Amino acid sequence: MLSKISFSAVVLCAIILLAGVSAVPAPDEYPEVIPGPGMPSLESLGLTSKDLYNAIEPEHTGELVARFVKKCNTGCGDNPRSDVQACITYLRNLGTRRCGVPHDNIVFCTAGQATISGFNLHPLTEASSYCSDVAIGAQNIVNSCTKSNGRVAGSDAANGNGDLIVSIGKLCT
Repeated sequence: MLSKISFSAVVLCAIILLAGVSAVPAPDEYPEVIPGPGMPSLESLGLTSKDLYNAIEPEHTGELVARFVKKCNTGCGDNPRSDVQACITYLRNLGTRRCGVPHDNIVFCTAGQATISGFNLHPLTEASSYCSDVAIGAQNIVNSCTKSNGRVAGSDAANGNGDLIVSIGKLCT
């Protein structure tokens, strides 16, 4: 009788313990990717923040033409590379849409702690490039300025346009 009670107690305890274990994985959470003013929404592009964070980085083999001296570690501080990369993927998905900077600065995208913005070296006229070229400039910063801890900040020209400076920085408050 004792062995039946002990076995039954063990089985009952096992069932109770296993009932608290869920086989369904917790949903992944990603920081929201927020397009800058006037930029297309993720929904209009058929994208989600999760899509942008999980995208595979393209290989960019070409070097930018030296129209601006790249600077690392500028702005308010460095950012997690994953936040920066999500914004780069957003910009790359815009392709030949124009990313313009009418006067001083404009925010192209924010994700998590990071922001990618544009700066116009000649504020009396608009500086404009394909958004994919802005993405190439930002990717060049990531490729050249990422620290060993996976954080990055800096500025460089958009691909083919020395008047439009792409900046990767932390959101300053």
